[in-house]
Amino acid sequence: MMKPVSKRNASPALLALLAWLSLGACDNSQTAQSDTLINGTPTDAELADLDANISLSTHFATPNADGKFSTTIDTIFNGSFEDDSGNGYAVEISRKDTAFNAKVGVIQSSDPGDFPINGGANMQGSYQVAEVGKSDGDFREFGEVAVTEGRISLYADFEHGTLHGDSDDLIIDGLFTSNTLTGNAYFKQREADLTGLVGEDRAIGVFHGSDAATAFVGGFLVER
Repeated sequence: MMKPVSKRNASPALLALLAWLSLGACDNSQTAQSDTLINGTPTDAELADLDANISLSTHFATPNADGKFSTTIDTIFNGSFEDDSGNGYAVEISRKDTAFNAKVGVIQSSDPGDFPINGGANMQGSYQVAEVGKSDGDFREFGEVAVTEGRISLYADFEHGTLHGDSDDLIIDGLFTSNTLTGNAYFKQREADLTGLVGEDRAIGVFHGSDAATAFVGGFLVER
């Protein structure tokens, strides 16, 4: 079951986005605070100024065993997805005025299983993506975190070292040597760097990317 940790100052629209899909029996957590605007609701001119001065950055990081990052500062959103065996990933988004930073990483206890030298496996599971940035009409206000979630099917080709698959919003184009996954993800046609783990039992991947309007981080956990 999902376990929200806290939802401080969150708007009803944002609260509706804070449910994460579960894979069987799992322990997931997230907390968010909306702090959507610096000084209340802006005028059109103020919003244009906020958008013009936005700074967006994303990167990989290593979460602790509890799915938190040790260097948490000015956090406006964090979430983790973890199954009963400790396989999963965590995300975090922080904000300082109009500068946003998003990070994502595989939880250290994650174990994909042994690495076969041939054959392949079809794997199914869920993914989640959190994004933040400029105002986007009815979908997202300036600085508001939006969460997209869905199901995805991937095929791991152990002989050729590839992990491929897609859903409505997410495409995975991965390569792996032994258990280590690299490559690219494409979320709503936006390219992201990909890393993670692949084995005979499951694949755990995380990705991050940004463009002129948004920063996004996400992950997936699929099993055969």
